[in-house]
Amino acid sequence: MESLLITLLIPFIGAFVCLFLREKVSGFFASFFAFITLYFSCLNILSPKNIEFPFPFFHWLSLGLNFSLQNDALTSLMLLLITFVGFFVILYSLGYMSPQNKDHPFYSPYGGYYFLMLLFIGAMIGVVTAKNFLQLFFFWEITTLCSWALISYTKEKKALFSGLKAFIMTHIGGLGFLIALAFMYGEAKSFDFNVFNYLSSSTKLTVLILLFFAASAKAAQIPLFTWLPDAMVAPTPVSAYLHAAAMVKAGVYLVARIYVSNPLLTEAFAFLVGSIAILTLTISVISYYFQDDLKKLLAYSTIGHLGYILFGVSLGILGSKTGGMGGLLHIINHGFAKGLLFLTVGAIAYCTGSKSISELRGLNIKFPLFTLCFLAGMFGIIGVPPFSGFWSKFMIFSGAFELKNIYFILFGVLAILESILSFCWYIFVGHKVFFGSSSEKVLNAHSEVPFSMKFSLVFLLILSLLSPIIGYFFIRNLSGGN
Repeated sequence: MESLLITLLIPFIGAFVCLFLREKVSGFFASFFAFITLYFSCLNILSPKNIEFPFPFFHWLSLGLNFSLQNDALTSLMLLLITFVGFFVILYSLGYMSPQNKDHPFYSPYGGYYFLMLLFIGAMIGVVTAKNFLQLFFFWEITTLCSWALISYTKEKKALFSGLKAFIMTHIGGLGFLIALAFMYGEAKSFDFNVFNYLSSSTKLTVLILLFFAASAKAAQIPLFTWLPDAMVAPTPVSAYLHAAAMVKAGVYLVARIYVSNPLLTEAFAFLVGSIAILTLTISVISYYFQDDLKKLLAYSTIGHLGYILFGVSLGILGSKTGGMGGLLHIINHGFAKGLLFLTVGAIAYCTGSKSISELRGLNIKFPLFTLCFLAGMFGIIGVPPFSGFWSKFMIFSGAFELKNIYFILFGVLAILESILSFCWYIFVGHKVFFGSSSEKVLNAHSEVPFSMKFSLVFLLILSLLSPIIGYFFIRNLSGGN
């Protein structure tokens, strides 16, 4: 059996195995299946391929459409992020999902939690390995269902409301995707990623707008962005995966896939993507300054950085290879750094019972590992050289000025301003939370941190430092080896 198909199937098989298991054993099995998925994912990275299986679906469309998988440089980049973060998030959950969690004690059984997490990993693998828009849409909707259930996991009133809100907002975008598929079939009788070559100019722009609407809902861009901060009621490992490697990354992946599969796209589409991205990025950084909850701060940061990715892709559509490749590189740079930040905040809350910026101070004395991980992730996110975010941000900024387009030069200036404001607030928060005399919450914190949590933090720290080097290999292939 093809290793790419095995990579897709393993998390789904593991999900149903864990569904019938209880207590800690479900977590151990989930970690095993996540690790095997990661192993086969790494095998696929070394062997790009396209595979078609003799399994027709929607045969009444008379398209000869078979179940197909692809693995190019963009898919490999995403697979790496999805499976590495997925494995460490599930491993981290072994310790985090515990009655000893001071922030929110969890009690067995956990089988349903690990079922949904593995299903999420499988759905994301399905999204990035799909060979056409129709197949991608199938897995796209599974991620919507998984996020709904996981955000609502604690079954508290606020969690249930936030899960429903996320489901409705992202599904509204999914309806745009569905209408786009109808336009594709109606005019071109095709769902291929290069279907735009066979559409009239007006239909082409309509389909692009509908797909971007779907992507922007998933990636929490204006106007459908408020679901993401509310989703912070989910268990922190869920938040980490949602923000670093799943759901929101599906949105930016869709736009990135359109970009790399179609060398000739309309300038109007590029302007739309760039405008929404910069507007979202601007509103998100303003929101930083009103947050006291560390997870909500990271949520608004994610919204802004997804804007960076989309802005970079819009530059690539207009012809700036530097900007386009910077946007794609930012996917992995942001993913590992943001996963590290979320899991660090989760560990802080596990020990102290708080995520409040105003209640935490002097963490470096009692928790040097948390301090190191948060600062490394923070410097990566705000783009302090030589940390990861610097390299992709620099490429995006350079691409904006490379185009000599007055609108995109202005967008570039706004992006730089966002970066400065983000730097200022993150430095303030980092200094406030980790240095100085210890606050009461920190003094009363228990210092016993499960090994699975510390192990995951250390490895994500290493990956966040190495991500520009890892990502460059794939970005170089996407740019034709230059």
